[in-house]
Amino acid sequence: MEENNIEIVKDLYRFFKEKNDRKVSEILSEDIHWNQMDGFPEGGRFVGITEVLGFVFTGLRSQWADWCSCAEVFFASGNSVFVKGFYSGIHKMSQKTFKAAFIVEYKLKDGKITEFNQCTDTFQIVQATVKD
Repeated sequence: MEENNIEIVKDLYRFFKEKNDRKVSEILSEDIHWNQMDGFPEGGRFVGITEVLGFVFTGLRSQWADWCSCAEVFFASGNSVFVKGFYSGIHKMSQKTFKAAFIVEYKLKDGKITEFNQCTDTFQIVQATVKD
């Protein structure tokens, strides 16, 4: 089960990179709870696929060029998959770049992602949005 959950989360990163929202929707639970840190672009709590796609993913794509959620290490414990990696991108308005490490948790049930919890250095990301 844990290996299968890791593969589902790996698929999420691949589908996001490909901008394949249809495939993303297939692996998120209808009532997913997506929790991004305050200070993160489009940060806050979002419930349901529509909010995640409409606010989170669309927001990142509209504000950032070359946004990357680069997952490097995956490990599972029970129904949770933890991912260590980094975010990077170029802010479209300021033209500043950043790179910030993250650790996130995905909770899964019946082959669907039901919850996302994020831990990252939002200060580095916010600094990239400030125009000199």
